[in-house]
Amino acid sequence: MENGYTAGWPGIMRGAGAYDDEATHAREVLRRVTEAFARAGRPMGHDHYGAELEKSFPQLKADVIDAFHAHIADLDRTRDGLRVTAAGYRAADAPEG
Repeated sequence: MENGYTAGWPGIMRGAGAYDDEATHAREVLRRVTEAFARAGRPMGHDHYGAELEKSFPQLKADVIDAFHAHIADLDRTRDGLRVTAAGYRAADAPEG
């Protein structure tokens, strides 16, 4: 095609696979981060800096975990959308019959 682009369902499915791989990786990183938080416990120290961090650390930790979950959900939605798109392209390429 000279003035535009072409898209084929196999390439779109490869893209979906890449998003699936990234979501799997993000889940593994989230697991390791969660384990690190559990191991660290309350790593604030016993000075006034630690006392201040003690106040905000639970929310910071929750925000990090929530961000991972949101990112993974976005990756999953994109993967699913690509799969639907690929199915549409595949159906359009199928011989009529």
